[in-house]
Amino acid sequence: MNQNLISVEDFRSEWVNTLMNQARVLSLLKELIATNSENPPGHEAEVAKVLRDHMEAHGISCVSIGSNERPNLIFSSHDGERGSLVMHGHMDTVPVGNLENWSYNPFSSEIKNGLLYGRGSCDMKGPVAAIAEALIIYTEERHKHPLLVLNTSDEESGCSGAEEVAKSNELKGVKYGVCAEPTNLQILVGEKGLFWSRVIANGKSAHGSRPEEGVNAISLCMDAIRILTSNQYPYETDKHLGFPTMNIGTIKGGIKVNVVPDNCEAQLDMRIVKGQTPEALIDLMNERLYVAGLSDRVNVQYIHGKPAVLTPEDSDIVKIAANAVESVTGTRPELGVATYGTDCSVLQPKNGILHVICGPGSIEQAHQPDEFIHLDQLYQSVDIYLAIARSFD
Repeated sequence: MNQNLISVEDFRSEWVNTLMNQARVLSLLKELIATNSENPPGHEAEVAKVLRDHMEAHGISCVSIGSNERPNLIFSSHDGERGSLVMHGHMDTVPVGNLENWSYNPFSSEIKNGLLYGRGSCDMKGPVAAIAEALIIYTEERHKHPLLVLNTSDEESGCSGAEEVAKSNELKGVKYGVCAEPTNLQILVGEKGLFWSRVIANGKSAHGSRPEEGVNAISLCMDAIRILTSNQYPYETDKHLGFPTMNIGTIKGGIKVNVVPDNCEAQLDMRIVKGQTPEALIDLMNERLYVAGLSDRVNVQYIHGKPAVLTPEDSDIVKIAANAVESVTGTRPELGVATYGTDCSVLQPKNGILHVICGPGSIEQAHQPDEFIHLDQLYQSVDIYLAIARSFD
């Protein structure tokens, strides 16, 4: 569709003047925030009902995938028909945490100085409300090309909802995706991958006063961690994805101060880039332990992983999204990648959907007390999503 790409000038002249209903967007966002969907444990069914009732009230059909307790919803402007484009966001949030750290009620959507506060305001019930509004307007405009909006469950704990959608075949034929995660309306063309592993050390118990009779599993684990984190792992250089990172997230071992510990476990969080896979990394990490003479008592095990994903800068969806953002905000967006994970890490490799990530709000506010979203960005994002969708018609 390169020959039909809409220019920035065309966006400005034809598409920016929308019929967005700010009150409707705000009302939906407040209702979504008031509906607790902390994950764990995950209460997406109630949020899904809010969304489904809202969209069906405007004549928009819905397909539900997965369990009734944790559904994934696909809304279509054309009564279930698929097009080239899907916009998506997740319905779950991270837990509120200690309420004493909040200045505002996390479920009340208080507004102050143009900021709306609440759990999920930017990550990502605000963006979810924005793509819902864009779909309502797009449907009312009676375009020929179908637009899909997907809302997933369980994104915050491993993207299992997106996995169900990917297996369902409901997105067959969809070429492009817009993930509405908060980016301050900048455009991210990919994301680093994820690789979680555990380092298991097995020692020998003994009395704390006679440590020479035992084998200290904590010491073994610490030695292994030093070996596993001291040198970089091979990867392919990319200007957007950059280099991989590793964080020692947890470590636990032993039962009592005067007992030589016979077990210890550490968990590592690695954000991977091009040229790296969890399978290859597991093998390389265990090889390093073998060379160091630790493999008899220490090994690395896989926990969870997702590949890095990247959309070429010259792809249609990147050009269209950049033009849309510039037409609405007046500023050409910067291109980057996410260091955090999104549903793109499932939908892109498994369904072949080329993505951009673009949404209102800042990822710096996500998962924080007093999470907030700028309302002006929220409303601008509706115009951006509409401009992108209309370009496919």
